[in-house]
Amino acid sequence: MKNGAVIKNISVTKDADIVKAMEITERIASGMGFSSRDCLFLRLATEEACTNAYEYCQKTNQLPFKVFWKGERQHLIIVVKQRGKKFAIKREDGVNRGSRGRGLQLIAHIVDHVYVKQRGNYVLFYMCKFKKNERWLGE
Repeated sequence: MKNGAVIKNISVTKDADIVKAMEITERIASGMGFSSRDCLFLRLATEEACTNAYEYCQKTNQLPFKVFWKGERQHLIIVVKQRGKKFAIKREDGVNRGSRGRGLQLIAHIVDHVYVKQRGNYVLFYMCKFKKNERWLGE
């Protein structure tokens, strides 16, 4: 990747768009020099975040939603923007034995920093992954 940030976004209206988002994540992460393992896990985090948004937006008749990518020199930020209300996410080490809710827990363990913001009628779900030996310095 050259100097500056790579910025990409797509609208998700159908299942096939989730696969496209996963491929974009993998392509950007690979191009930034993330390990093959990190690329695979970032692809999985993208799938989980998009599937959650898709199911919610489909159920509430609020499709499409958007996915944004911003690649800086040392980290990749993936944002899922959908209509709705802010929800809580926290990293837990216990096993979730319920029928739902494992995706957000999985994402929290894959990425280095995850947070949710409310912007008007929209919820923005941020996932940030750093290259090795880097750390989060703030929002």
